[in-house]
Amino acid sequence: MDIKAQNYHDFSGLAALKKEAAQSPEEAAMPVARQFEALFVQMMLKSMRDTVPEGGLFSDSGQKMYQDMLDSQLSVSMSEHQGIGLAEVIAKQLARQQGVSESSSGELTATADSLRLQLRQARIQEMASGADMSSLER
Repeated sequence: MDIKAQNYHDFSGLAALKKEAAQSPEEAAMPVARQFEALFVQMMLKSMRDTVPEGGLFSDSGQKMYQDMLDSQLSVSMSEHQGIGLAEVIAKQLARQQGVSESSSGELTATADSLRLQLRQARIQEMASGADMSSLER
């Protein structure tokens, strides 16, 4: 899948990504993760800019608007290239979750039942050995 929102205001790319994600979620994991990473980086840049005191010779309302636009585009460009590594982690996590959900629920239930049975048997043996010890102490 090669659907990218190359500009921060490219809503048609996001709509196409949503459509493709509905059809094949496995293939859409990485592009969706990249979009999330871009949003995260944009919020991080905005928070960083908020820590810098405002004012100065060239400060006006237009500068803030252009800085916001720059941060938005920068975040999309960063996530499309190397990024900060968040997209890869998210994509791996999504793939792992999809792998678990695709396995048969019968196998998972059987494994859980087996573990419960082993736990009960261990408790019974522990109680039995405790009872044997208490009878020896009398």
